[in-house]
Amino acid sequence: MDHNILSKFIKNEYVFSIITKFISIAIGIVQSVLLARYLGAELKGVNAYISSIVSIGGIVITFGMHQAYPYFRKKYGKDQIYKQYVSLIIVMYFVYLMIGIFCTIILPVTYEIKAVLILIPIYGYSRITGYVALVETPNTRNKWWTIISFIDIVYILILWLFVKRNIFWGISILAFAELCKCVSFTLILRVKPKLEKNMLQLLIELAKYGFFPMVALLMTTLNYRIDVLMLHHYNYITDAMIGVYSLGLSLSDKIVMIPDTLKGVLVSRLAKGADEREVAKVSRIGFWASLLFCILIFLLGKVAIHILYGNEYQGAYSIVLITSFGVLAVSYFKLIAQYNIVNKKQILNIYMLSIAIVVDVVFNLFFIPLWGIQGAALATSFGNFVCGIVFVLYFCKKSGLSVKEMMFLQKSDIESLKKAITRKERLKK
Repeated sequence: MDHNILSKFIKNEYVFSIITKFISIAIGIVQSVLLARYLGAELKGVNAYISSIVSIGGIVITFGMHQAYPYFRKKYGKDQIYKQYVSLIIVMYFVYLMIGIFCTIILPVTYEIKAVLILIPIYGYSRITGYVALVETPNTRNKWWTIISFIDIVYILILWLFVKRNIFWGISILAFAELCKCVSFTLILRVKPKLEKNMLQLLIELAKYGFFPMVALLMTTLNYRIDVLMLHHYNYITDAMIGVYSLGLSLSDKIVMIPDTLKGVLVSRLAKGADEREVAKVSRIGFWASLLFCILIFLLGKVAIHILYGNEYQGAYSIVLITSFGVLAVSYFKLIAQYNIVNKKQILNIYMLSIAIVVDVVFNLFFIPLWGIQGAALATSFGNFVCGIVFVLYFCKKSGLSVKEMMFLQKSDIESLKKAITRKERLKK
C-alpha cells in the first residue's frame, strides 16, 4: 500500500483506534500472563475481589459526570464548558483522595479495605479525565493509553523477577497503571485548575444529568462484577477458583475490545452531530470484528492458556467458552448505550439494564450452588445475551432501522472509507 494512502488511512479516528486497540490487546495479553504468573491463582482472586469493589466505588463517586460531558459540550460548546469542567473535576477528586487517606488513618479496618479507600478516587479520576481526553483528542488519548499499558508490563515484570509476591505488591499493581493514567490525562487536558463562583452551579447541573448515567454504568459494572462478589461469599469457592474465573472472564472480555474502542470514537462523533446511522454502522462493524476474534480465541484458547498461564489456570478455558456468546451480544449494548447518553436518554439504559441484571443475579443464585464458577459463567452469559438483545430491539424501533442493518456489513461501510481516503488525496493535490 502506498505510504501516503496508508498515512491517510491511519488518520481516520476509527481506524487509528482499532489499530491502537489491537496493540493494546497484545500488550494486555502479555500483561495478563505476567500478572497471573506473578500473583498465582489465589492472590489473583483476592485482587479480582478488591478490583470489583473499587470499580463500583469509583462509579459511585464519579456520579456519571464524565458521561455528562459530551452532552454539555454539545449544548454549550467547548469554549464555554471545557476549562470550568476540568477544573471542577481536579478539585473534586483531590478532596476525595484526601478523605480516603484520612479514613485509612482513623478507621480500624483491614489492609484490603484501606487499599479500597485509596484506590476508589484514583480509579474515578482516571476514568473521568480519560473520558474527557477521549472526546477532545481521541488519538492522543489512545496513544497514551497504549504507552501506559506497556509501562505497566515493565512494572509487573520487574516485580516478577525481583520481588516476592504478597498482598501489598498485588495492590500496587492495581494502583500503578491508574496513577500513570491520572498524570498523563491531566497533562493532555492542559487545564490549570481555577475555582470560580459558578462552579457549584455547574456541579449541580452535572449531578442532575449524571445520576441516571451513573446508575446505568453501575448496573453495567455489576453485570460484570456481581458474579465475583457473589462467588466470594460462598465458603466452598476458594480465592484460587475466583482467580481462575477472573482470568477466563478477562479473556472473553477481550472479544469486545474493538467495540470498546469504537465506542470512544463514536461518543466523540455523536457529540459533534452524528446520527443513528453512524451507530448502526459502528455496531455491525464491531459485531463482526468481535465474532472473528471470538473464533480465534475458541481455536487457540485452550492451548494458549496452557502455554501462557500454566496448569493452575487450565479451568479458565471453560469460562471463556461459556461467557463468549453473551459477550458478543454486549458489543451492541456498549455502542447503543452511548447514543442514549449523548442524547439525554440515559434513563432508558437503566430500564433495559435492569432486566439483564435481574437475569444475571437470579441465574447466579441458582447456578453457582450447582456448578460453581462454571455456573457463574453461565449466568453471566445469559445476562449479557439478554442485555444485547433488549438494546438492539429498542434501537431498531427508535431509529426505524432493521435488525439486518444492525448485523450485516453494507457496501457503504467500505465505500465511505474509500471516499475518505480519496477526498484527502484530492485536497492534497
